Amino acid sequence: MLPEHVIQKIQLEMKKYPSRRSALVGALHAAQQEYGYLSPEVVGEVAGLFDFDPNALNELVTFYSMLYREPVGKYVLGVCDSLTCYLVGSDRTIDYLSQLLEVSVGGTTPDGLFTLQRAECLAACEAGPVMLVNDIHHENLIYHGNLTPERLEAIVQDLRSQAAKDNA
Repeated sequence: MLPEHVIQKIQLEMKKYPSRRSALVGALHAAQQEYGYLSPEVVGEVAGLFDFDPNALNELVTFYSMLYREPVGKYVLGVCDSLTCYLVGSDRTIDYLSQLLEVSVGGTTPDGLFTLQRAECLAACEAGPVMLVNDIHHENLIYHGNLTPERLEAIVQDLRSQAAKDNA
């Protein structure tokens, strides 16, 4: 199932560390870049490359919020809901985005562009409420802070425009 170029990427990741197990998260990222998420079959294949228990590797996948067990949108919007961001309105930010995108937290828009998630602390407390925007390949990670409804609308519009350019 894993294409040869992904296997080669994973093997390069393994060579970076004295213990191959240290390369597990990087290997999962490489597989996720190929498929957009980590199905049980893909996790099993990655585990096989490491001679690692697939169930134990699945536990690792469930631990990290940037590893996806189900398909996600091109852009994953993770709104920080730590205490600091909550105190400055992250709950309202999440509610507004949910209404704007017409999707519940954890859901993906019908056009496949956006998945809305809550995120643990994004370490930008001074700019709360904060949102991390990334695409499924984790390129162009972008933090947005001091979020207001107007800023959220502009961010969503910019991402829609970028997706349209990418598809043109």
